Amino acid sequence: MAGLQQTNSEMILLSWVRQSTRNYPQVNVTNFTTSWSDGLAFNALLHSHRPDLFDWNTVASQPSPVQRLDHAFNIARQHLGIEKLLDPE
Repeated sequence: MAGLQQTNSEMILLSWVRQSTRNYPQVNVTNFTTSWSDGLAFNALLHSHRPDLFDWNTVASQPSPVQRLDHAFNIARQHLGIEKLLDPE
């Protein structure tokens, strides 16, 4: 039963992320692993809730996934108080 609860919670969270990022055509979140590797999903999620923090087009046009991930982690830490627990590398 605990496994079913976790799966259901993950599906609800995934649905919320998809809903939050639906207006970003470059972003297609289908899971919690590979969908986040290019940095676009994390930035889109942040931007969908706080568009005042950065220009989406500037971030989306950055050539490096590491740059985009680093940007998202820094915005989350500086403006939302979310500590950086992972390294973009």
